[in-house]
Amino acid sequence: MRNELNRKARLPLCLLVGILCSVAFGKRARVSAAEGATHQVDLVRIQQIVDDLKGRLAIPQPVTVSIVDRNPLMASVEPASGGGFALSFESSFAERLTEDELTAAVAHELGHVWIYTHFPYLQTEQLANEIAMRVVSRESLVPAYAQMFERTRIARDVNEYLGDPHPADH
Repeated sequence: MRNELNRKARLPLCLLVGILCSVAFGKRARVSAAEGATHQVDLVRIQQIVDDLKGRLAIPQPVTVSIVDRNPLMASVEPASGGGFALSFESSFAERLTEDELTAAVAHELGHVWIYTHFPYLQTEQLANEIAMRVVSRESLVPAYAQMFERTRIARDVNEYLGDPHPADH
């Protein structure tokens, strides 16, 4: 009789534990789906920025955006298999950028695409920024670099990358 009572008492307990686990895992799944939706929104937003700036820079090649957990460069672009280019943003970096900073970072990466399609052996950060400054201001690039410097814990002079803020008239 005692074993029968223990079995009867365990059944509601097991059901209760099962329900609690279902609720907990269900919440986690919803959070994960919501987190995924956030990244998807970011991906769509970044792809829209890319498409807009590509048109303004007259870059006809496709550039596809991906958001990754880790990118040592935080944002980078490379030729994609089958043609076009792949632009990769580290999710935690992209999420920290304001809209202007994100647009500036995309413009910089598209500067590399432009160079690659015109003068592939002249890749420099300063030249990529010169191309970027055709569509964004120098001032919008400064905070994007500040974010990058902070993330990498590297103290650098932004003028190394952007050139002299007030070039002398020639």
